[in-house]
Amino acid sequence: MTAKKSSKDTTNSTAAASTQEPQAFAIVRTAGKQYRVTAGTKISIDEVEGNPGDKITFSDVLMAGKTGGAEVKVLAGSEKSLGVTVTGRLVAHKKDKKVIIFKKRLKGGYTKKQGHRQAKSEIVIESVSL
Repeated sequence: MTAKKSSKDTTNSTAAASTQEPQAFAIVRTAGKQYRVTAGTKISIDEVEGNPGDKITFSDVLMAGKTGGAEVKVLAGSEKSLGVTVTGRLVAHKKDKKVIIFKKRLKGGYTKKQGHRQAKSEIVIESVSL
């Protein structure tokens, strides 16, 4: 059996979506990877120096803007022309899932098994100021 949604449920969700206040977002680059962040976003990036609780500022901002409702404003360019600052707090240092590297040569009797766990840092974005 499939459950049917009432029209009351859909009107509440669309009304809530249209009354959202604009939220600032930014696309930052760190360690060769790009992340789309907003205030309160938790990201896991390659390990950075620092202790849990330290403040981190992302200097390489590729794009920033505000979303909310039907209007979207976007700034794009080099970080000097944007004037956007993204700050976050280092929550913890962790290790990623284990990756197994297995090599084998047929008819040679050669096998090699190796594992790797990448060091990661969890960061909570505190603010994106345009």
